[in-house]
Amino acid sequence: MFNYRNAKKEEYYEFVDLINYVFKVDFEKVLPKTFNKNYGFQDITKVAEDENSKLIAGVCVLPQQITIGENSLNTNFLGGVAVHPRHRGENHMKVLVNMWLDEMKDSCDMSILTGLRQRYEYFGYTPGGIQWEYMLDIHNIKHALKNISSEEITFKPLAETDGGFEFAAKFNNGKEVNVYRDVDSADKIMVSYRQHPFGVFKNGNIIGYLLTSLNREEISEFVLCDYKDTKKVLKAYFEFFKTEKATVILPDYEKELHRELGDFAESYTTGPCCSFNIFNFANVVRAYLELKNKNDKLSYGRLSAVMDNQPITITVDENGVTVENKAVENAVVLDKLEAQNLLLTHAGRYMDVDVPNDWFPLPLFCHRADRF
Repeated sequence: MFNYRNAKKEEYYEFVDLINYVFKVDFEKVLPKTFNKNYGFQDITKVAEDENSKLIAGVCVLPQQITIGENSLNTNFLGGVAVHPRHRGENHMKVLVNMWLDEMKDSCDMSILTGLRQRYEYFGYTPGGIQWEYMLDIHNIKHALKNISSEEITFKPLAETDGGFEFAAKFNNGKEVNVYRDVDSADKIMVSYRQHPFGVFKNGNIIGYLLTSLNREEISEFVLCDYKDTKKVLKAYFEFFKTEKATVILPDYEKELHRELGDFAESYTTGPCCSFNIFNFANVVRAYLELKNKNDKLSYGRLSAVMDNQPITITVDENGVTVENKAVENAVVLDKLEAQNLLLTHAGRYMDVDVPNDWFPLPLFCHRADRF
């Protein structure tokens, strides 16, 4: 009665109409990096059709390569999960998501998404990683930064800056941790979810960029060539945009920004970034634990475990981090969700697993512009 398959190129507008109807959103405006007829829609979308060959459901993925120091991870960001209201409860989402997962297991290190925890926990996803949010208000600016001069700092939309998006993409791609952004697509990537990209200028020269919300009360991406300019840039931001408050979102590993913001921010919170489904535990642990050890100098120790049937032994010592695809005879055995809870969440430290408390959670993070 129903047919599940890869989408066809000529079905682009039919699928966009379906997903727009389901979410009451214009996805070509909200996510132009993904929903445009030139992207290759047919390669990233699986659909369900009824007996009349009409599309009634679909699930998409966004392939992403994440660089973490000397390591690289292949990931797929799951999204665009849409089922026509008349066909909900018929398991179309379950079939399509599992079709994607069957393909990803052999080609990806992990999959990422944003969505309801219990809905996607059935498919092996766990909310985790580390996202910081620093809350600033006008009183912080007036008092803590009263002796900071901001006169040399100005802002200009990247779209109105010659070479602005090229500068931002190349800067992003040169960071120690990054999701690769194609220069030719940077303008579409950086306006995802209705974000507004601005260049930051010092004495007329571009020194960084910001991604902000429409009301300027959230900065989802804060990037400067020299983070010693952080305070004067934020003071200028409050003055230029005439805002009374702003939240700056950061990954755990941006040490320079944490030092600057922690010095005067009103408050901060930490929480999970996205939901993650790990297919290759050794690769993910190696990449992010090496990063964490570089930043935090982790306690020495050893953990041998079988995680979702994958043997893994992790050692941190004077030589750094070593991750091996083997386990000792008495290794702890964890199913997928248990293993991800240990690796990705703060609650993992309360599990009955003998491991140094400063190893986990791993600092997984994905900027909003890089999400599906």
